[in-house]
Parts: sequence; structure tokens; C-alpha cells
Amino acid sequence: MARKNRINEPGYYHIINRGVERRNIFLEPEDYNRFLDLLLEINISDAIKYLNVTYSKYFNLKYKRVGHLWQGRFKSYFLYDDAHFWIVTKYIERNPIKANMVNDVNQYSHQSYFQWKYKSEYFKLIENSMIFHMTLNEYENYISTDLQIDALEQIYISPKIITIDEEMKILYKRLEAFFEQDRDINKIISQLN
Repeated sequence: MARKNRINEPGYYHIINRGVERRNIFLEPEDYNRFLDLLLEINISDAIKYLNVTYSKYFNLKYKRVGHLWQGRFKSYFLYDDAHFWIVTKYIERNPIKANMVNDVNQYSHQSYFQWKYKSEYFKLIENSMIFHMTLNEYENYISTDLQIDALEQIYISPKIITIDEEMKILYKRLEAFFEQDRDINKIISQLN
């Protein structure tokens, strides 16, 4: 099966990957640090491929194992607008709570919020982030509340990528944004005829 083309546009992306067999790929604090050190070395467009390969080699050597570490290719989702950015940001920051790793956002040191609050050694990774459009207190209050599941689902139900003449095109706004005043698409189409 052919690989799906990646979007390669300037902007913000939500990038995810999972350990093979859903295994934990960070067994000690040193493992997180090595991963973040590698990320500091390169720009984001080359980072993920380099990061996955280099970290896999480190992990396999350290834990005397062979084979794949990651479950397939990483996934990247283009963040199309501010609303999308803020919902995904909250999802990422609250994910350690959802995964039962911690009970509170203040307890997880490998995330943007912690790096910002404590100006940790990996603060450089977030220094140009849109999260700074809020104050630290506003951001902490925002990520401390539960994510509404329907908000996350809403972000992903609207088509954002279309194919025209076998070429991928990006819709920079969700389709519903074009019809904010009158969402009855049939009515709009009949008026165009």
C-alpha cells in the first residue's frame, strides 16, 4: 500500500508516534532527556526522522534489544487555526493525566507547561510557541480543566485536505467557517443557481 503524502507547509503540527507493541519507550528520566537533547540539535522538519532513528539506536543499545522501537511511521496533523492549536495543546498537556501517569499537570516534567513554569533545561524547545499568547497563570488554568471530548472530535470531523488534479490541497479554514452565518448548505447552493 502506497504511503500517504505528508503535508509540508509552514505552520504548526501535532506530531505523534507510538512505541512498537505500545511499549513504554522512556524507562528512566535519562531517556526523556536524551530524546529532548536530540530534538534540540535539529530543525523540526528533519527532527522527527532523525529523532526516531537516533533514539531507537540509543534505546536498543542501552537496553540490549534489537528491532523496531516505533510502531510504524510517525503521524503529523497540520493545525489549521488558533482553535485547533489550543484544543490540541490542551490535549497534549493533559495526556499524562489521561494515561494515569500523574494526577495533576504540575506533576509531569516532560511537557511544555513544566518547561515554561520552571524554566527547565529544555525551555528552548518552546521559546517561540503560541502558548506565550497567554500568561503562565492563564495557561495553567486553561490546561488544568478537563478537555471536552466533543471539542477534540469537532476539530477532526471537518475535511481539511482535498485532492484536485491528483495534487493535495490544504483548506486553511474548516469548511464550517465559510458558512458561519447560514449553515444550511442546501439553501446556499440554491441561491447560487
